[in-house]
Amino acid sequence: MSHPSLVGSILERKPLAKPSAPAAATTKAGFPTVQHRSQSAFARARLDAQKPAGQRLREVPVIQPSSGLNFEPQNPDVKREQQNSDPEGWRTQMEEQNAQRVETMTEEEREQERAEILEKFGPNVAEVLRRAREAREGKRKESRSESPEVGAKSSPASSPSRPRIGERTRSFNSILRPSSPPLSSASSSRPPSRAERKIRFADVTPGDIHVYESAPPSPKRKALALPPPSDSDGPTVSLGEWRGSKIPRLSAERAGTSQGEHVDTKVSALEAGTPEDIRQRFFPTAPAHDPSLEWIQAGTDADPEPEAEPTVRFDLMGAPIPAHLTSKLPTHLGLHHHAEGAHAGYTLEDIFLLCRSTVPAQRASMLGLLAKIAHKLARTSVDSKKGIPELAGQELSLRKRMLATAVEALAERASVGARAVELLWECAVAWDEGLQALESVELRDLDLGTSTTSSEGAISSLPLDYVLPLISNSFSVAELPHESLVQLLEVLYRLAQHSNINAVAIVSTKGLVANTFQRFLLTTIPPSPGDPLPLPFALKFLRLLALSSRENASALVDPADSLLRFVISLPPSSPFPSALTTTLLTETLRFYATLGSYGLYAHIATTAQEHFTQLNRYIVSSECQSQDLRNAWLQLLATWVTCAHDPHRTSPSHEILWSQVVGWGWADDILALRERLTDRDEDTWQHAWTAGAAFLEGARINGLRGGEDERVAVLGAVKSGFVDGAEKRIVDVALKGARDALASLNSGMRQAILPSDVHLLQKFGRHADALSAAIRLFLACTPRSGAEPLPEPPFLLPFAELSSLCAAITGHPLWAGLYTPESISYSHALCRPLSSLLACYLRLSRTIPGTPTDLWMAQAFAIICRLFPGDEELAQRTVADIAETVDEAFLRTRGWSVPSQVWERGGMSVIIPFLSHSLLPKPEVQVGSVWITPRSISTATTQRLPPLSTLMPNEKRDQPLLLTKDWLFVPLDHLLRSGESEAFKTLPDSWDASEAEVVRAALLFIRVSQEVLRFHRLNTFLMSREEIAFGCMKVFMLEHGQQQDDSQEEVFRDTTVERFMEDLLVPFSASASEKTLHTPPPSIHASDSIDIVAKRFLGSAVPFYQWYTDFVGLYDAISFAHPTFARLLLPPLSMRYPVDYRKYLWADYNHVMRTIRVPPEAVITGSIAEYLWPVETDVEVVGAYLKALVKGSLDGFVRLVAVHHVACRIWPDLGSDTEEKAQKLLQAIVGQGNLEVVRDVVLYRQNRQGNILLPPACFEQQGDWRGARLAFAVKCGEMYRERLKTLLETK
Repeated sequence: MSHPSLVGSILERKPLAKPSAPAAATTKAGFPTVQHRSQSAFARARLDAQKPAGQRLREVPVIQPSSGLNFEPQNPDVKREQQNSDPEGWRTQMEEQNAQRVETMTEEEREQERAEILEKFGPNVAEVLRRAREAREGKRKESRSESPEVGAKSSPASSPSRPRIGERTRSFNSILRPSSPPLSSASSSRPPSRAERKIRFADVTPGDIHVYESAPPSPKRKALALPPPSDSDGPTVSLGEWRGSKIPRLSAERAGTSQGEHVDTKVSALEAGTPEDIRQRFFPTAPAHDPSLEWIQAGTDADPEPEAEPTVRFDLMGAPIPAHLTSKLPTHLGLHHHAEGAHAGYTLEDIFLLCRSTVPAQRASMLGLLAKIAHKLARTSVDSKKGIPELAGQELSLRKRMLATAVEALAERASVGARAVELLWECAVAWDEGLQALESVELRDLDLGTSTTSSEGAISSLPLDYVLPLISNSFSVAELPHESLVQLLEVLYRLAQHSNINAVAIVSTKGLVANTFQRFLLTTIPPSPGDPLPLPFALKFLRLLALSSRENASALVDPADSLLRFVISLPPSSPFPSALTTTLLTETLRFYATLGSYGLYAHIATTAQEHFTQLNRYIVSSECQSQDLRNAWLQLLATWVTCAHDPHRTSPSHEILWSQVVGWGWADDILALRERLTDRDEDTWQHAWTAGAAFLEGARINGLRGGEDERVAVLGAVKSGFVDGAEKRIVDVALKGARDALASLNSGMRQAILPSDVHLLQKFGRHADALSAAIRLFLACTPRSGAEPLPEPPFLLPFAELSSLCAAITGHPLWAGLYTPESISYSHALCRPLSSLLACYLRLSRTIPGTPTDLWMAQAFAIICRLFPGDEELAQRTVADIAETVDEAFLRTRGWSVPSQVWERGGMSVIIPFLSHSLLPKPEVQVGSVWITPRSISTATTQRLPPLSTLMPNEKRDQPLLLTKDWLFVPLDHLLRSGESEAFKTLPDSWDASEAEVVRAALLFIRVSQEVLRFHRLNTFLMSREEIAFGCMKVFMLEHGQQQDDSQEEVFRDTTVERFMEDLLVPFSASASEKTLHTPPPSIHASDSIDIVAKRFLGSAVPFYQWYTDFVGLYDAISFAHPTFARLLLPPLSMRYPVDYRKYLWADYNHVMRTIRVPPEAVITGSIAEYLWPVETDVEVVGAYLKALVKGSLDGFVRLVAVHHVACRIWPDLGSDTEEKAQKLLQAIVGQGNLEVVRDVVLYRQNRQGNILLPPACFEQQGDWRGARLAFAVKCGEMYRERLKTLLETK
């Protein structure tokens, strides 16, 4: 059906009479009055209306629909009567007057007025006026129709009358004073004279303002009951109980009329806003059940059916809507604007879909809503009971989708772009609270959260090659609000925290760093009103980039000159606010110190020497009240002083010289600052001690007489303070704070480092830093850097308290808690200050008079396992000192007899190259030390710790630290991989040791470490049974793949090597403790299994099972029943290991079992019961036990194991539960075995609780079980009863 045009053709009405020209008024001069063309007829009419004769309407106009325009002449009396009876008579009168005025106008005047109207109101003014007229007509009909005329036929709405030209100017009043701005379509073109248009405002008085009741929603729905009033609503009065009623609707039969049949109900008779009213008004030609109009149908009062799969729905504030309310909330809340309108609220799928809307306002609204949901979901990722518990477990996947949605809209402008930035910020920055202070560690592990299934985190999923250029462009153009730009900067900061790779990508992005400088730092000086001020956080961001890599720091050297603006203008004279100036200066000094940690940009101390001198005076003066500024200044001085220790280490060399450091008087400034410090400035004291120690260490290298004069000057200033002054009080406060923190950790922390422990560990770390700085200053004041005990200390320290504290820290469970899955992923960064304290104490301990050598050695073996990446230099020096201490005299004084051949071939010196090389990190990833050294400024590639996941002890790692307890076996690792070992390529020319000599020295060094640790009760650091066993396996595996021409060349047959291996295995034999006989076996093992230990050497690519098969094959080929070799075959046969190991040895190599003659007391185990319980259930292994018993000659422990499992599968009193299989086994034993085998299986008895019975006691037990076994034998046949009767009869 064709629809008529809404606007018909414009037809000019023929005038009834020829218009006569108006008579011109004459004047005294005889000329007519001048009529300016600039004043139109409409303007003149408006001026006339403003004359005093005209009165403004003071009554509220009643808005009623008009019945259409009729320009036919009427009787004046009739018209006057209509005006009196019609409330809108004034409108009719005005329309008639306007029509008459138009008729008297010439064509030129009409064209001029038409052009003026089009210019002011646009080309669509006719459409606007037509809709306004139709609306008035509709309301007029409603008001006049008191009762619906059901039987009357209404005029067809599908044939609207075509408007005539007079209709365009039917109401000048409505044009000159419109109630709302005229609407125009998006495609309409604006008139060229828009810039010349003037806005006119009506002279509105308070009486002209009227308030109308808002229109009902469309489609009209009955309001539902609101929630009951709360106390905050104040006094309320009940209006009764709402019962509800059905919304009148046409029945299906009445509405479903055939085509061509009309509905008789008039539009005016229907309730406004009902679906049928909407259809007849706006879609009169559409059938009643048109599927395309289903959206206008009003819902019934009955509750809709619940969703098949209930999903979480959200309101516009991001709060979940309870499921029972989604179908009851009213429509005016704006929660039904989605595809499924029966339920209020938006599902996540709705929101993600609407975030791609082509309507900018809708898209911006949904992005903002998604940001609110992300904020709540982040709380759920921490605690599943908070935030949005319904989405617990979906945090990672939803975070990825939200980030992708934000990135997709990031390129948009205006509100959409701002909301996209907000969403990106919520998902990247605000998701993890309290992380901005973490600059010293990569946070890659934090990205995965608690997920164990996803290999890629949320932040790792961001396409940086797309995001970073967008952010750079946003900084350059600055179209987004300043708050959004700051959020983007925080996003960049979080990306750099994530990984060093991200930080390098940020610096490598074209223009990003330059735009960051320009937008946030290089603002106008002095600042103009309204202009943004420099942002200190941008300096913090640049410092993080420099901490990430040497490459980044080198790239930031050139733009660093522009930051001198913050150094030149000190707080008293800066154009910026004092607090802002201080913060900018503080962050600038920290940034320079970070560059100096790589030996970069130290020349600025010379270039801007005058300004830094002024800064030094200000820092030392009473004007400076900022502790952070003083700390940053001291940190920078310590860095530049260290760079001057060896000018060849800086980049480029000779950036700063020691003579300059002395000439500038920095040491005097550091000492002068002491006078300004109080007991509350613990952090500043720590930095002052560190800077002073750095100066004295440099003076020892570059000063006269080893820096004697400098030491005297420093000691003269601080010695008394450590006796009874401020220095002593600071040390006491730090000691007490550290002890209290340690006690709190003991009471609160169990097996993991939790988020609740973060604040405590940070506090603990600050106290540890203060103690470390005091110890470092103590060591720097000594006349020599050697390890000999001092005749007297340079100043007093509480040595006993420090020793007790460090002993408690070294053995604390928090170190084991680092590797538990429940621990926070950056816990190792929080423990690094504790590691530094232990390292300083280790150097101090050796200088204290009366410290035994073996005690220091035990401390060294323990503390070296607590060092983090960046401490490799200290670890290498410590290992070399230990190895040099282990000599013939040291062992002789302790009664240890060692063959002289060990010392004749160099002693421990043959393994020092391997030990030192194992502590070297890879050249491409070297972490700078906590306190920079001349070596670290030239070799460090980053100042940040790697993620904790890369430091796990049971994986093959790139970083040597943290050390595992079995790290001393590393010389054997290099021997096993001699073809690819880098250590062999760097050996000195004088090194000429053999394999046997390296193995002897390595095993002796390991034995010494275990003995001193055990003697001083540092059992936490003793190697486990599995670590020792696997280490000894390496000795035998040296023969794997070798030509076996001469058995004398086999290393494991060397008598010294055999002796040292036996000494190492003795503490782990069954005879070493009575606990090994306890049964049942332990369900929880304190140490890792041998296959886990093996991963440290083999890696994840080579399973321990493959290693074990090679080990068994090598035993079969060359062992000749070597007793230690045979003992090492047994640990994987324990029932705690998979059945594959037992199958391989007992079934595939059954013939070698008779060569394994290990007695039970020599088995390497912590519990013999581990080999006996639970009973073997694998049929193949049980058959192998049976075969070995009846056809072989088993002896020792393996015979006990075979007899135990076969007997337990036969006799009910030992746990057999399958009678048929038990009878077959008994028949096989009696029929095929010799008398000794039959006797052992028939008489075997074992305890399930208590102690294990070893042979011969397990074959000599008495009891009623004998009769029960004889009765069971009868079931196998009378023959078996007779054969077993003699054995089982009670004696």
